[in-house]
Amino acid sequence: MYEVKTDSTAPVNVFAGEYPVATEVVATDGKIRKLAPVVLAEGKAKEADAESKDKVYGIAAADSTDGAVVVYLTGEFFAEALTWPEGVKSADVKEAFRKIGIFLKGTEKADP
Repeated sequence: MYEVKTDSTAPVNVFAGEYPVATEVVATDGKIRKLAPVVLAEGKAKEADAESKDKVYGIAAADSTDGAVVVYLTGEFFAEALTWPEGVKSADVKEAFRKIGIFLKGTEKADP
């Protein structure tokens, strides 16, 4: 007999509005996690950290692969859906993101 299998997913709503989204493929300097804020260092993208959070360039659209990553350059995003590097919070980058056309809604999830 055939067995019917079920599966479930838990979708994450990343986009918080209809502000136009622009993307770009950028070379990476190491591993970048999906939906993490990124900065450019010597022409290559890397995850933002506590020292570079004022110089954000965008948000990684996916995990980096083959030395490159797609980066969101503009758009409206839910802060709780993003991947926050250690030492970086939504309040730390909100103003810098606004300057480049990225708008955050809400706040990041609290640590468990």
